[in-house]
Order: sequence, then C-alpha cells, then structure tokens
Amino acid sequence: MDYIGVDAYFPVSENKTPTVEETRKGWQRWKEELKSVSEKESRKIIFTEYGYRSVDFAGKEPWVSDHKLMSMNFEAQTNTLQGLFKNVWSEDWFAGGFLWKWFIAHEQVGGESDNQFTPQNKPAEAVVKQYYSEN
Repeated sequence: MDYIGVDAYFPVSENKTPTVEETRKGWQRWKEELKSVSEKESRKIIFTEYGYRSVDFAGKEPWVSDHKLMSMNFEAQTNTLQGLFKNVWSEDWFAGGFLWKWFIAHEQVGGESDNQFTPQNKPAEAVVKQYYSEN
C-alpha cells in the first residue's frame, strides 16, 4: 500500500497547559481533513514526524524547534501527546507514525532538565509506551 506522509505538527491549543480534552478538540479539524485526504486518495496517512516539546504552550506552535523557548512543562507535552493518540491512533485511515525525537542512547537523553521534543525519561514516555504496546 502506498501512504501519504504528513509532518503532524498541527496547532491544537492556545493554552499554556492544555488538557487532554482541549487537545482532542483541537485535533478535530485536522482529523477530519486528514480523513478526507485519505479517502480522496484511497491511501492511508502516515505521520512522518509527530511530537511536542515539554514547554508552555506546546500545542500552540508545535513545529517551533529553536532553543529560545526556555520554559519546562511536562504536563503540556504529556497532554498533547495523549490527545493525539486518543484522536488518531485507532482511525482506519491512520497507518502510524514516527515520533520526533527518539534517541538510541536512552539513559543519556531527556529527563527533568530537557524541554525539547523527546519524551524519553519524562512523564510523556509512559503515554508513548501505552499506545505503542496496545497497538
């Protein structure tokens, strides 16, 4: 099967620490659009990249990757990832995705002083493990 690749850095919330429910609502527009494209093209969607930083307003402009954002907000990262998984993971049109960013040297990355995209050694890692182990 041929897939449609999408970088899934869609804005899903304007809030500093969005709830899972807020991010789920924020995903509705994108979910409908992705489903429509999938149906029109008769191909499943695969997220070539997806993820959120552990910063304030993680769901507002999730594509921002510079190091100027200095806040730390593990709850925002956890909630935005959980909202994504709850919205698209079980959809028929969804083929899966590649989480940004996952490192090989697991014990040496992420953690309590890292506000970048990796969920490794942060609370969001439990959400990732849950969804990847279930499906």
